[in-house]
Amino acid sequence: MANAKKKWIACKGNLTIPADMAGEEGDLQVQDGQPVQVPAFYADSLVQDGIAEHCKAPKKKPADPTAEEKAAAEKAARVKAAQTAVTDAQAALDAAEGTDRADGARATLLAAQEALAALKD
Repeated sequence: MANAKKKWIACKGNLTIPADMAGEEGDLQVQDGQPVQVPAFYADSLVQDGIAEHCKAPKKKPADPTAEEKAAAEKAARVKAAQTAVTDAQAALDAAEGTDRADGARATLLAAQEALAALKD
């Protein structure tokens, strides 16, 4: 039966599918509307008898991100925020150039650049 063609069905009510049809160790309890994959001849028989209907395979749920993936995403967000801070500080310095605010704007830009460099290390 390993090479037998299989089809997806959804039962129209609760149903017990025999172990040899479900490919399980024991009988499989299926809830109303729950998709299950069974041999094609069995699926067609259940559909013909009005017990089930053909359906598409259920969509796989995306896996939860690993701790490493979460950490990488958080670091990427911090780097992006730091890059934005550098861009904003540069714009502020450009606007303040030649005024009394230029020294403060340079200090802000330098601090933003250092923070960005520290995140990239």
